Amino acid sequence: MEAKKLSELYSIATLNAHKLIDELYEQVHTNDGDPIYMPEQIKTLKQSYIAKIRQELDLIQSASQEASDEQG
Repeated sequence: MEAKKLSELYSIATLNAHKLIDELYEQVHTNDGDPIYMPEQIKTLKQSYIAKIRQELDLIQSASQEASDEQG
Protein backbone atom coordinates (compact mmCIF):
# COMPACT_ATOMS: atom_id res chain seq x y z
CA MET A 1 0.00 0.00 0.00
CA GLU A 2 1.33 3.38 -0.91
CA ALA A 3 2.04 5.85 1.87
CA LYS A 4 -0.56 8.24 0.46
CA LYS A 5 -3.29 5.57 0.62
CA LEU A 6 -2.33 4.64 4.18
CA SER A 7 -2.41 8.28 5.19
CA GLU A 8 -5.86 8.67 3.58
CA LEU A 9 -7.17 5.70 5.57
CA TYR A 10 -5.78 7.21 8.77
CA SER A 11 -7.43 10.50 7.88
CA ILE A 12 -10.81 8.89 7.24
CA ALA A 13 -10.72 6.97 10.51
CA THR A 14 -9.62 9.92 12.62
CA LEU A 15 -12.13 12.28 11.00
CA ASN A 16 -14.87 9.74 11.68
CA ALA A 17 -13.73 9.45 15.29
CA HIS A 18 -13.86 13.24 15.65
CA LYS A 19 -17.39 13.28 14.23
CA LEU A 20 -18.41 10.61 16.72
CA ILE A 21 -17.01 12.63 19.63
CA ASP A 22 -18.97 15.65 18.40
CA GLU A 23 -22.11 13.51 18.19
CA LEU A 24 -21.51 12.23 21.71
CA TYR A 25 -21.27 15.79 22.99
CA GLU A 26 -24.65 16.52 21.44
CA GLN A 27 -26.14 13.31 22.82
CA VAL A 28 -25.20 14.08 26.42
CA HIS A 29 -27.28 17.23 26.23
CA THR A 30 -31.02 17.76 25.86
CA ASN A 31 -32.53 19.48 22.84
CA ASP A 32 -32.51 22.65 24.94
CA GLY A 33 -28.76 22.33 25.49
CA ASP A 34 -28.91 21.27 29.11
CA PRO A 35 -26.60 18.45 30.21
CA ILE A 36 -28.16 15.09 30.96
CA TYR A 37 -27.80 14.10 34.61
CA MET A 38 -28.95 10.47 34.44
CA PRO A 39 -25.88 8.24 34.94
CA GLU A 40 -27.47 5.17 33.36
CA GLN A 41 -28.34 7.08 30.21
CA ILE A 42 -24.81 8.47 30.04
CA LYS A 43 -23.37 5.00 30.58
CA THR A 44 -25.42 3.60 27.71
CA LEU A 45 -24.35 6.44 25.41
CA LYS A 46 -20.73 6.06 26.47
CA GLN A 47 -20.70 2.34 25.73
CA SER A 48 -22.28 2.88 22.35
CA TYR A 49 -19.76 5.50 21.35
CA ILE A 50 -16.81 3.51 22.68
CA ALA A 51 -17.83 0.69 20.31
CA LYS A 52 -18.17 3.07 17.37
CA ILE A 53 -14.84 4.79 18.05
CA ARG A 54 -13.14 1.43 18.54
CA GLN A 55 -14.21 0.51 14.98
CA GLU A 56 -12.38 3.56 13.67
CA LEU A 57 -9.29 2.71 15.71
CA ASP A 58 -9.45 -0.85 14.38
CA LEU A 59 -9.46 0.56 10.85
CA ILE A 60 -6.20 2.36 11.62
CA GLN A 61 -4.70 -0.83 13.05
CA SER A 62 -5.79 -3.04 10.16
CA ALA A 63 -4.62 -0.52 7.57
CA SER A 64 -1.26 -0.35 9.29
CA GLN A 65 -1.03 -4.15 9.40
CA GLU A 66 -1.97 -4.46 5.74
CA ALA A 67 0.61 -1.86 4.72
CA SER A 68 3.26 -3.57 6.82
CA ASP A 69 2.45 -6.98 5.34
CA GLU A 70 2.72 -5.59 1.82
CA GLN A 71 6.14 -4.13 2.60
CA GLY A 72 7.22 -7.62 3.48
